[in-house]
Amino acid sequence: MLQKPQLSAAESDTPEARLGTAPEIGELLLHISHDLRTALRTIRTRTDLLKRGCQPAQVSGLEEHFGPIAEGVEKIDRLADGIAAYSIALEVSNVSFQPTPLNALLRAVLTKLDRDLRANDATVTYDKLPTVPGDPDRLMEVFENLLCNAICHRDTNPPAIRVTAERQQNHWLLAVRDNGPGVEVPYLEYVFQPFARLQSQRRAGPGLGLTTARLIVERHSGRMWAESNPGGGAVFFFTLPAK
Repeated sequence: MLQKPQLSAAESDTPEARLGTAPEIGELLLHISHDLRTALRTIRTRTDLLKRGCQPAQVSGLEEHFGPIAEGVEKIDRLADGIAAYSIALEVSNVSFQPTPLNALLRAVLTKLDRDLRANDATVTYDKLPTVPGDPDRLMEVFENLLCNAICHRDTNPPAIRVTAERQQNHWLLAVRDNGPGVEVPYLEYVFQPFARLQSQRRAGPGLGLTTARLIVERHSGRMWAESNPGGGAVFFFTLPAK
C-alpha cells in the first residue's frame, strides 16, 4: 500500500503545499469565476423580473435600490473577469510559444481600446517593436492591462503614452511610459499586489490587471517593475527573451 510522503514543517507551509500547483490553482479560480457569473445571471434576471412586475410609479420609487444593485453586479462581473484572466495566466507554458510580432499585438490592442482612448483624448506612440517567442493572446493582455492602467491612473491632462523597446544582450527591455501623476516610491511594488488600487484611479477595476500582467511576463521568463517620480508620470518596464 502506497503511503503519502511526509512533508517537513517548512515544506508543508509553502503556498504550493497549501494550495497545489499552478494548474490546480488556475482551475480552482476558473471555477470561482464561473460560479460568480452564474450568481450574477440570477441577480440580473430576478431584478429585471421585479422591474417588469412593478408599475411605472413603483419603479421610479425603487430606482434608488435598483441602481446600487446594478453597480454591484457590474463590479462583481469585472472581478470575475479579472479572476478568470489571472487563472489563465497561471497556465501559460513555453510549450505553446510561437514567434510573436509585438507591433501587430499592440496595434490590435489599440483597436480594441479605441473607444476608451478617444473618450479620454489619449494618444499612444510606439517604436518598432520586436518579434519574440511567446503566447500571443497573453502578451496582448500585458499591453492591454498596461495601457488601461495609464488611462485609469491619469492626471488632468489627456493621457500621453509611449511604448519603447531596447535590445539588451539576450533579452528585450520594453517600457510603457505615461504622463500621469506618478506613483510614490513606497507604492511602486504595492501596485502589483492583487486587488491593489490607488486613490487617483479614475475608474475602479478589480485590481488584478498589473498582477496578471506581471505573472504573464514571469511565465515568459521575464521581469516587470515600475519606476516613477511623483508628478512626472510612471514607467512600467518588462523584459522578454530575445529568442
